[in-house]
Amino acid sequence: MSQREKLRHLLRVFYKSKAFFAFFSLLLSLLLVMGSTYAWITSNDERVNRTEANKRKLSAKIDGDLDMVRHFAPGTKESKEIRVTNNGEVPAVVRLSLTESFVSFETDVKDNHSIGNGNGDLTSYGTPILPAINLNDTSTWIIGKTYEISADKHYKANYVLKDLPYVYQGTRPEPMPAIQLDFTSGKVFDSNTQPSGTDSAYWYYEDGFFYYSEVLNSGESSTNLLTSVTLNSAYLNRYKGAFYKLVPEMDAHDITKELFSDWGINSTDFAYGMYQNQLYK
Repeated sequence: MSQREKLRHLLRVFYKSKAFFAFFSLLLSLLLVMGSTYAWITSNDERVNRTEANKRKLSAKIDGDLDMVRHFAPGTKESKEIRVTNNGEVPAVVRLSLTESFVSFETDVKDNHSIGNGNGDLTSYGTPILPAINLNDTSTWIIGKTYEISADKHYKANYVLKDLPYVYQGTRPEPMPAIQLDFTSGKVFDSNTQPSGTDSAYWYYEDGFFYYSEVLNSGESSTNLLTSVTLNSAYLNRYKGAFYKLVPEMDAHDITKELFSDWGINSTDFAYGMYQNQLYK
């Protein structure tokens, strides 16, 4: 038998062998499994990466002049611009609400004269009545507690109004009416002053919120809601040295119809009609 014939005979034996067939089948199965696993991992990674790449941020912020005003005198006006800027990556609808807080301190009503009007200065206490009043934290504004001027000089709170929701054109307790919020002329409306069909970029007050009429695209800012605050000349002297705090709060939402349910806007509300044609379904 030649060498070539011997090789052919050997291959026929291996081919007919059950052990060889089993080995070959196992090897093929392993290769298929490894290929499927690699394909699944790669496909899964690609789906995650596409999802991450499509995520875009909804974000907006309150802009303007929000610095503290000190020594606010009766009959004067201070700049207080408030607006909203879309600093996110997607179009947004925004609304604002305002809250006010006020704390005043005891004044000296005793003097050496029979009329007993006092000198009108704030009554000073040498020791504090704790917990102390923190100007930046209205939860500490408590009648009878003191605000520290220096280590041996403290003023005692005698009148406090905290976190009052501002109602546009509504009634405010004393002395709030003397603190006038100056809204942007011709850009703020409510049920008593309806916007016309040609008005745009305005604020509409409804149920405690000022709704901005336009969708803000990324980088865009709203019209100013407020321009300034004026302290009326009729502001009473007994409130001298008081603290007044105005806090604007902002909500932002993407331009989907879920806005109505999320913000509790009914079909009969003005805001519903204002936004209806500006939102995606």
